[in-house]
Amino acid sequence: MAGSRNVLLVEDDVMIRDMYRLALADAHYLVEVADSANELYAKLPNFRPDVMFLDIMLPGASGLEILNELRTNPKHGCMNTKIIILTNLAQRNVADNAMEHGADGYVIKADILPKDLPTVVRSLEETDEKHSKSEQNSESDSEL
Repeated sequence: MAGSRNVLLVEDDVMIRDMYRLALADAHYLVEVADSANELYAKLPNFRPDVMFLDIMLPGASGLEILNELRTNPKHGCMNTKIIILTNLAQRNVADNAMEHGADGYVIKADILPKDLPTVVRSLEETDEKHSKSEQNSESDSEL
C-alpha cells in the first residue's frame, strides 16, 4: 500500500464528512465521499480506494453489514482495502466487533481532529511496508 492515494470516506454527517474530506485532500489524497451504503456501492466500480473510512451508523445498512459485504464479496474490489471504522465513544464495543470481522482499525470521532486523519493513513502505510519487508526477509532466509 506504499504511496496509497485513493481514500473513500463513507460518512452521513455532512459537517464531519466535509471536515474529513478537506483534511485528507489537503494532505494530497484523492478523496471520494459517500453518505450511504447505496452511494458507496455506486462509487466502487469507478473508484478503487486504498483506504476507506467507514462510519458505523449509515442509512440503508450498518457499517458492520457493509464491512462484511466488502470483505466477503470480491465484486467490490475491496478485499485488500484498508478499512477504518468511524465510531462514537459509546460504540466502542461495536468497533471492537468490527476489528474481529476484518476492519483494519477504528477511529473514535470525538478523539481525533480532522487534521490527524492523514496520520492514520500513513500509519497503515508504514505497517504495510514493515510487513512487506518482513515477508521479503523471510523469503530470503528460506532460500539460503
